[in-house]
Amino acid sequence: MAETTGSPDAMRFEHKELDVSCCIEQLFCGGTKLIMGEEEVELKKKSCAGICNSTKRGPYGEMGTVDGGNCLCFKGFSASSLMPDGDMQCIGCGCEGEKVDEIVAELKNRQKFRGDRAKVRMAEATLSSLEELTSKVDLIMNHLNIEAPGKGEEMTR
Repeated sequence: MAETTGSPDAMRFEHKELDVSCCIEQLFCGGTKLIMGEEEVELKKKSCAGICNSTKRGPYGEMGTVDGGNCLCFKGFSASSLMPDGDMQCIGCGCEGEKVDEIVAELKNRQKFRGDRAKVRMAEATLSSLEELTSKVDLIMNHLNIEAPGKGEEMTR
């Protein structure tokens, strides 16, 4: 799925290409491919034997709501920035609920580590690191009997 690089917020995701075509699209010589890159997701649709093509691409952080759902008896997923208002992409013959759940979980996971929530966690981690560094500098200054300059005072050599 994803590999970590030292910090829980620095994750690298593998490139995945999934055929998310609905059987109805395939009847008209079309198809849909979901391409999940490291930083962005892309939905490529083709229909009428490739005459009508569309591609929507965007970063995970701007993907918006990602949900699974039902359209009559078909199971599918929706990602608000990739699909027009309220549209849903059904997969296969509509019975592939597990595959839909896996796609939704993967998109949400990637969104979690690339979106606004990830930025907040990174800022909190940076703040915590800064507080720890400040306390270490204070301990060193106390050990060396150095008085901390007051606010507005300039340090001299």
